[in-house]
Amino acid sequence: MELTELYDHLRRGGAATLNHPATYAVVDGAVIAPARYAGRNGSEFVFETRYVDGEFRRTALIDSKQSQSNRAEEGLATARRSSEAAARVPIIEVAYEGREALSDLRLPHRAFDAHIRFARQDGSPVVDGSWYRALRDATHADLSPVFVTSPATLAFGGWDSSRKTGQLRLRGLLVSELFGVVAGVDPVSRRSGARLDPLGQDFYVTPDELDALVDRQREHLSPKLVEQVEKDADAARKKKAETLSASKLNLGGIPPGTETPHGVSVPAVHRARTLSLAGLRRLRFGGNEEDDVAGRGALLALLLLGNAYADADPDLRAYCDVAAPRARVILDDQEIELDLSIDACGAHLREAIDRLPARLEWTGQIQAVTGDPALNRGADDATADDAVG
Repeated sequence: MELTELYDHLRRGGAATLNHPATYAVVDGAVIAPARYAGRNGSEFVFETRYVDGEFRRTALIDSKQSQSNRAEEGLATARRSSEAAARVPIIEVAYEGREALSDLRLPHRAFDAHIRFARQDGSPVVDGSWYRALRDATHADLSPVFVTSPATLAFGGWDSSRKTGQLRLRGLLVSELFGVVAGVDPVSRRSGARLDPLGQDFYVTPDELDALVDRQREHLSPKLVEQVEKDADAARKKKAETLSASKLNLGGIPPGTETPHGVSVPAVHRARTLSLAGLRRLRFGGNEEDDVAGRGALLALLLLGNAYADADPDLRAYCDVAAPRARVILDDQEIELDLSIDACGAHLREAIDRLPARLEWTGQIQAVTGDPALNRGADDATADDAVG
């Protein structure tokens, strides 16, 4: 089957799903790190029951649908730098002084993200701009203002949830998750990382010496860390302690432990991935049916290319190394032969963009806006421990 034949399924009555399951080999005996979520006991793994190979099995979530969508979006961002076709996909880009620009391919709420809504363009609030008002006022009867400005919002989903009225809600067209089947025994490996300091496993300094160490690197340390260390020094002075540990400055060693969940052991990692053709068929762009089909085809091609780039480099996270995916393609419940390589999907995206009518054309449009300086100053890079999927 050729990629262009998928257009037949973007009209009423076509297949409802394009499925792309895969298996990622894991070396025998390896322990891999699944997604972590915040829980009562710190970051935790997710175990759930899934129907796999004809029976219900206990599984561990390795990579969530949010994370898989992010990987496809990152794939598109990579494609924009190396693919002429992907460079024609419109984006919204937010610039902050001294930082790499953020696009709607990275922002969590895409076109409706707060970084865009609080930004300015040519000195005026973005929310007052005619192009952004048109985007926010778009309806399911005519999504063309979103299509020509932020197609990523149509492909991966978006919700204008902060708006008082007229909130536009768009479902994501891609659902993809990675999981591993676990045995009845406890599959969790528990151990924490250890660190050996060649000079000493702990360092005790006076409160004044600790303050001096902090002052020497104050501008390079996080404000929260500085605050914690200074509080420790003040507390030591009040207790009239001669010395205290400098471990919060990453001095000294950490002994190994056996209580922290480190990973799970699974025979392989499985992927359940579905692109909704039925969801695509619900999208309309204010013209005739051929315009709608052309627009749907470009969005599908965009999704396929983003996934192709993500699949080419399955770098999930630290301590979660898996082999390249061995995939199948299933149209509803019928397995088909379909080339979903980067080259094939890149060529298909180029053809899909060339099919677009003039009013829906993609020419690499970028709506460049300037982020609010207060948000730039107030950004705190400190994050919780890997508690994301």
